[in-house]
Amino acid sequence: MVYVRVRTDFTPTDGSYSTRKRVSSTIEDLPPNYRTLLDVVEEAGPGSHLTAHDIWVRARARQPRIGFATVHRGLGRLHELGAVMKIDVPGQASAVYEPAASPHAHFRCTACGAIADLDFTLEPDTVRALARKHDVAIDFETVTFTGRCAGCA
Repeated sequence: MVYVRVRTDFTPTDGSYSTRKRVSSTIEDLPPNYRTLLDVVEEAGPGSHLTAHDIWVRARARQPRIGFATVHRGLGRLHELGAVMKIDVPGQASAVYEPAASPHAHFRCTACGAIADLDFTLEPDTVRALARKHDVAIDFETVTFTGRCAGCA
């Protein structure tokens, strides 16, 4: 699978957007260590929510000399390319990662700390209205609900 980052450029002279594509990188162009990280995340599957430490431990089973800093850099790069999702969940000590998937929300149990995917997204009209109301540019949204899961309720 090849991931291509597409960027549209704003052309201020006429106010239009260019459809020119800039390819910043593909998975095949990345170092083998980064490919190992992607394999670890993809094998864990959707909804796995692995921390960088979890990924590092699993990657070391394949490449014993891989460093923790390499894992952080690699996950950052894979996230930039859209190959993995980085989720900053309120109440968690660190971000968690999962394979790239369609937009969805997350639920964090305040009792046991479990994180689960929820089939929920904000309507694009709602996001645009919020941006206009608060005079901000919203690039993406992250929705996390907190409470107690069924096992802890």
